[in-house]
This record gives sequence, structure tokens and C-alpha cells, in this order.
Amino acid sequence: MSIIRVLSENVCNKIAAGEVIERPASVIKELVENSLDAGADRIVVQTEQGGVQLISVVDNGCGMDADDALLCLESHATSKIATDLDIDHIVTLGFRGEAIPSIASISRFTLRTRRHEDMAGTEVVVHGGKAISVKPTGCAPGTEIVIRDLFFNTPARKKFLRSRPTEENHIQETLMLASLPWPHVTFELSMDGRPIFSSPGHSDLLPRLRTYFGRELADQMLPLEYQDGDLKISGYIARHGFTRPVRREQRVFVNGRPVEALPVFNGIRDGYGALVEKGRYAPVILFLHLDPKLVDVNVHPAKREVRFRQSTRIAAAVAAAVSATLKNASAPTVSVDAALPLRAILDGAAVEYRHQPENITFGFNDDVPLPELPKKPAVPDEAPEPEIIAGPPSNPEGSPPESEPEKLPSVTSETISGASAAAIPPSAAVPPPPRANPGACFGELRLLGITADTYLVAAVANGLLIIDQHAAHERVLYEQLLREVGSNTVSQPLLLPLTVELGRSEVLLLDHYRNVLAQLGFDLEPVGANSMMINAIPAALPQNNAAGVIRDLVSELREDEAAVRDAGVAIIARAACRAAVKAHDPLTDHEAEVLLHQLAACELPFSCPHGRPTVINISLRELERRFGRK
Repeated sequence: MSIIRVLSENVCNKIAAGEVIERPASVIKELVENSLDAGADRIVVQTEQGGVQLISVVDNGCGMDADDALLCLESHATSKIATDLDIDHIVTLGFRGEAIPSIASISRFTLRTRRHEDMAGTEVVVHGGKAISVKPTGCAPGTEIVIRDLFFNTPARKKFLRSRPTEENHIQETLMLASLPWPHVTFELSMDGRPIFSSPGHSDLLPRLRTYFGRELADQMLPLEYQDGDLKISGYIARHGFTRPVRREQRVFVNGRPVEALPVFNGIRDGYGALVEKGRYAPVILFLHLDPKLVDVNVHPAKREVRFRQSTRIAAAVAAAVSATLKNASAPTVSVDAALPLRAILDGAAVEYRHQPENITFGFNDDVPLPELPKKPAVPDEAPEPEIIAGPPSNPEGSPPESEPEKLPSVTSETISGASAAAIPPSAAVPPPPRANPGACFGELRLLGITADTYLVAAVANGLLIIDQHAAHERVLYEQLLREVGSNTVSQPLLLPLTVELGRSEVLLLDHYRNVLAQLGFDLEPVGANSMMINAIPAALPQNNAAGVIRDLVSELREDEAAVRDAGVAIIARAACRAAVKAHDPLTDHEAEVLLHQLAACELPFSCPHGRPTVINISLRELERRFGRK
């Protein structure tokens, strides 16, 4: 008896849906791409309950007649390609003919469509892949697709969906990505009856950038235009110094399609070069237009990735375009009459001139006297010494055991449920780590100097310590935050509330987690669609970088929101630690000494919260060996 069987069309559609339809945002992506391919210049999207209960996409495109309305529900039925030769010359956003039947197989699906030249339209209703009704209907020209109860017949897939805010964030990002290459098309989005954004069609992309991402980001972008033969690159790139902690805001489009393309990302990195520090990413919006024969868009089921036939050329062209744009960028200039006095010019331009103080305070409590450190007994000569190590200094008499990877504290998933962000009750608060004796890990410690405005050099009884000031301050701030969360003394009000410009979706995300963030000392309040007011921040953080902390914080939330539910305190504390002093920031000797003593008092002083070493120890024995004494 044969064990091989041909699967039914319904099973095939559900398998295809598993590949193409990962979440509600995937449905919106497929439907909006169809609307754009149909020539629509107005697309309206509505959702309820994160897209699970309802998704509605309405466009004013070319529409379909009754025959096409039925054919579009057949697997691999498409108007985009006809022969295998067309696969090498894809100029549309959709082409496989899988999306509509796949969506209809896992939802309660209604299609209403009408061509502009027809008097009446057609309505098709399908539930779980089974046709319920087909009839004429009155409707506006174009196409309306309504999806209800997504994944109602595939409960296993439904269980893999994230919280409602997460799914809504994906929906917003998907629609924004779909709309950026088409500035002349009007896009509207509402969720649960609330308007999220309305972006009218415009010949210029800049108004759309302000609507989606806020005026501050839009004002930091430089227009880019570059051509290399048949390759055209356009868009916007961030000015020098404007960066984010994740690559999420590097948005790339190839022939109008939002994609992830490693050669383009490499080109962006090479174009900025040393202007962007490691681990940071400059926001960019790049549109690449090239011969469709030179790019393969059929390498990913959801069409997220593409493959270039000349990837080296693409990377080099992107790097050249970015580099040239940065070099040509200049500060705004103005011509004035040379006879005018300088004070009149400054007053007229509302320019304030202030002398920059030589020393910068980084919040090391300089006015607090340094604690006395206990002296350690001399290390016996016969004790074995490591040569050069990263981590705890050699200490044969009572050195701490080799530490395991740091376990980060967390709040339970019950504390922050999917659809609501209740305040963390006291029973779920993180207890403060036990206080180590100052100097218990380092012994008698004396600052010798600072090199390259980055590394502190200190003497201990058995050698030298070299401390990375950034990693050390991260560790200090991290443990301070955890102690303060445990003691509920975490907030410091700002003397003057600060307003930070953010993207529309970022404001909504922060607003959703406001109660959770309040447990860490952040007092945030939305003011308008693209602004968040900062009233207070955790007491351990310096106030001079409050806006930067919030921007990095929201980037962390968008990148790994699941971790916020399961380990909220840890991930937010790590994001806040980016307020730490950076490499090449000048410290006074007193600030450096205070930092050393604070690090010595930490529970786990030998690595930053991200796992990098804070200390390198060079033993006396190693110094003697290097100088030929032993």
C-alpha cells in the first residue's frame, strides 16, 4: 500500500500560510502590496485587538471583475507573471499568488471589489478556506478585504503570537515601511477605533518622515542622491553623531520593496567608517533602484530578503554614496553686514554664547570623601601567578571562586501580562544585591593615572590594574539601579521637564509600559503624537543625558519587548546604563578614584552588564618576567 499521498488544497494553503503569514502584520503587508500593485493612491487600514479580531484594508485601485474575484482565491493564481522568464524580471511587489488563498484558509475572509468602469461590484465570503457565498454588491471602486478571527482554525499558530502592543508595533512598522517608497500615496491607520496616523500623499518624503519618526529625527537627516551606471541610490542618512543602539532604524528598499540586504548594511557601515562607534548605528532610509535582472527577490517566503548578482558592487556604491553625502554636508551659513556688531548679530539670531567649563561631572558624587580601603596581606612568593588576565586580580588568600555567567534579576511574566502593563507589586520587586566590602576584591588600591581618556591605571599589592572607565561605570550604575528598585527610592525629578521627539509608534510603546517604567524611576507623559515629556529619571542616572537614555530605552523595547515582560528590570537597567561615561570622556583624578572605589564595592565588579571585562590585571610576576628579572 502506498504511503505517499497528495495533500488536499486546504492543507497546502495552511502550509503556505505558515510560511507567509507569521502574524497579523504579515497579512497587512501582503494586502497593502496588492493594493500598491493595483495602482491605488489611497490605502486605509483598520485593526482590532492587534489584528487578531479584525483587519480591514481598503484601496481605490483598479479593482476586479467577478471572474478575477474568484480566481484570486485559487492557489498560485496571479496577474503579475505569466511565464518562467518573468521570474527573472519581477517589477511588482507581489507575484507568487499565495497570499490571498493562504489568508482565506486561516480566517473568516470577505472580499468586496469593483472596477471603475463597472456599475456593481462582487462580494466573496470564505471561512477557513471554504467558500460561503458569491454575490453582486454595491461598493466603491477598488478593493476592500476584511479579515476576522485570524488563526481561528490554527490555534497552535495563534499561541505563538506576542502581546497586543507587540503585534500593534509590528503592524505600524509594516505599514510605515510599505509607505516610505510611495510618498504620493495616502496611507491611514487606525487601531481599535483610534487614529494612529494619517499621511497624505506628497511629492516629498520629508513630511512623511516627520509624521512617522518625529521632527527631531527628520531634521537630523541629510538627503542623498547617487548614481553608478544603472544603479540609482536615493534617500536620507543621519548626520554625524546621530546614532541608535540597534540597526532597526536602517531601512533599506530595493525597487520599492523593503528588504534586509547584508551588502547594503555593510556599505552603510563602511560609508560612515570611524564616525560611528562600534555597537551604534546611524538611522538611514535608502532606496536602491537597479535592473530587476540583477536582484533575486525569490529567496525568502515572505520576500524579506534579496540576493544581488553583484553584491560587492552594491556595497561599494552604497559606501561611496554615504561617504560623499557626509563629506558634502555643511552647517547652515548666513551672510551678514560686516559693519554690524557681533552682539547685535547674536541677539538677532537668538544665539546664546556660553563658555564651556573644562571639567565635566559624570555623577560620581565628587563631594563625598573616598572610603578607606582595607589593606591586604602580602602575596606569598611561592603562590602561582597568572600572566595577564581579564577579571579578578590574583589573590591566593581568599580570592573569590571563578564566577559563573551573571544571572540577571527578572520580574515574572504574570506581573506584566500581554494586554496590560500593571504596576509591579512590592512582592515582585528586585531585592538589592548584598553589599560587598569596599576593596574586598581589589585590596589596597591606588590610582596611578589615566591613559587615552579611557583606561584607568591603578596599583594593587600584587601588580597593576587597567580599568575600562565605560565598562566600570556601566557596572556601577547597573547595581545602583537594582539596589534602588529594591528599596523603592529610584526617582529624581528634573528641575525643568524635558520633551523628547520620538516616532509615533515609539510614543505608543512607551505609554503602554509607563507603569512598569515608573517602578524604575522614569516618570513619562505623552504630549502629542510624536513627543514624550520626561518628568523624572532614576536617581542613579545623570540628568544631562535624559533624552538620550529615553531614545536608547525605546530602541531596546522595540528590539526585545518579550524580555521586558519576562525580565523587565534587567533589560531596562541595561538600556539605562548607556548613560555611563564613555571612552575618551575626560575624568578628573578625583572622579577616577571615586569610580574605582565604587567599582570595588560592586557585587560583580569584573564585567559590565553585557559581559565585557571591566578589569585587566597584570601581576608583579608577569612584570618581572617581562623585564628579565625572573
